[in-house]
Amino acid sequence: MQSDYPEILTLQQAAELLQVSERTIQRMVKRGEMPGSQIGGQWRFDREQVKALVRSEWRPEDKPTPQKDLVEAETMRLGVDQPETLLDLQRAAKKRLESRED
Repeated sequence: MQSDYPEILTLQQAAELLQVSERTIQRMVKRGEMPGSQIGGQWRFDREQVKALVRSEWRPEDKPTPQKDLVEAETMRLGVDQPETLLDLQRAAKKRLESRED
């Protein structure tokens, strides 16, 4: 049986597929209970991952680490202030390494 839904779902389509509200989907994604990505400010969901969630086959550890979490972890590791961008983080790390060499 062919699905009526495309491979990549919008927020509305994911909510319809799971028969819940769009707000429920947004809360689940924010809490890391459901896979999803924001692209250009719009939420997108992989249909197979959504179906795996219903079958209890998707686990939060399957979700890639968001860039924000990676930046925070690297900031802590390097002992620098929270950067505005990854480039700022790299510059701060380079500056700190140079100061250690002196």
